[in-house]
Amino acid sequence: MKKAILAVSCMACWTVLSDMKIGTVNMVDLVKLHPSYETNKALLKSTDKDYKAKLDKLQEDIKAIADEGKKAQEDLANPMLSAAAKASAQKKLEGVQRRYIAARQDMEAEVRRYQGELADLEARLMKLQTDEIREKISVYAREHGFDMIIDSTMLAFSKPSLEVTDDILRVMKVDPEKRKTLKADAKAK
Repeated sequence: MKKAILAVSCMACWTVLSDMKIGTVNMVDLVKLHPSYETNKALLKSTDKDYKAKLDKLQEDIKAIADEGKKAQEDLANPMLSAAAKASAQKKLEGVQRRYIAARQDMEAEVRRYQGELADLEARLMKLQTDEIREKISVYAREHGFDMIIDSTMLAFSKPSLEVTDDILRVMKVDPEKRKTLKADAKAK
């Protein structure tokens, strides 16, 4: 009985699928060839560079505090200091140590914040890009009578005749020949 139900279910699915017009696209290629891909990549790189410059400045400040701490330790180690001068030098060293710890904590917080902001920017740019690509795919699918267009990078196999990536590239006003260059570059690496 179970086998009969399974067989009928499979036949029903096959009937439905055989009546559908299905296409496939390579979303990775569409994203990499999207007109804003290189601009977005450059923006992310520039933002990362700006963040690194800010972090380098914080690192310099931390190094300056560390150097101040070494000087305070050297002063404290001077055997010629009076008890009052030693107490003052100890107090100065403790203050420098507190500033050093605070500066390190601030830097670690800034690193986390920068990483979060960079990841958020990357996610927002990717979402804008993929939303636009999906809209182009939807328009193409409606105009050409497709019931479904599936990302081919998620499939183990699909007939090459189902592939419509080049058509979507044309809709995006991107020369499909760039895709061949992209594939050649990937193979060369």
